[in-house]
Amino acid sequence: MAGATYVLDKTYTIDSAGGVATFTAVAPGSADGHCALPTAANQVCLGITQENQTLQGENVVVRKYGISRAIAASALSAGQYVEIANAAGQLQASNLTTVPTTATLHNIVGIAESSATLAGEIFFVFLTPGAVVVPVS
Repeated sequence: MAGATYVLDKTYTIDSAGGVATFTAVAPGSADGHCALPTAANQVCLGITQENQTLQGENVVVRKYGISRAIAASALSAGQYVEIANAAGQLQASNLTTVPTTATLHNIVGIAESSATLAGEIFFVFLTPGAVVVPVS
């Protein structure tokens, strides 16, 4: 399997107590230039961490665009759009095909480049952030 592709990495200050693990999705933090672990599923994503940073208030490198490794929250297939799954910064497949009862916003992190069969498994994701709205029928 091919490795990561470096296109755009940016350094952020981590706001989360206890820091952040490698290959986790992070959300906007308390101020410009800060990031934090997400607080819920489907949150806006700044990118994927490229290193482990255990100390709050220190810097962490975040991949914003390109191909990165990421951690799956559950099984997913290559080619599926992915979004933040939980407060641990894991990713899940986005359900863009079920017609909801009200319009549903999905904050897409990217497209899975490889598959994952188990929660906690590392997979590759092509980071293509953007929102998708699934309309009602």
